[in-house]
Amino acid sequence: MSMLERLKSTVSSITQADYTDVAADQALNLDSIHRISLIVALEEEFDIEIDSDELGSEMFDTFEQMGKFIETCIAQ
Repeated sequence: MSMLERLKSTVSSITQADYTDVAADQALNLDSIHRISLIVALEEEFDIEIDSDELGSEMFDTFEQMGKFIETCIAQ
């Protein structure tokens, strides 16, 4: 499964919405409650630890930005 597919699946499980046809650079418009839940889900899905000091709201704007952030966390 590709990074994009994993991200879409994880976000869908949190929001209960279908992101199948959402482009990687399309705005996700997640609310703050979904963002908090998503942090935990991403840590579990990708076996990473997300430092709150590294978080910015733009990380959740698109799947593309989220993927870049996750790849940085994995590389550390």
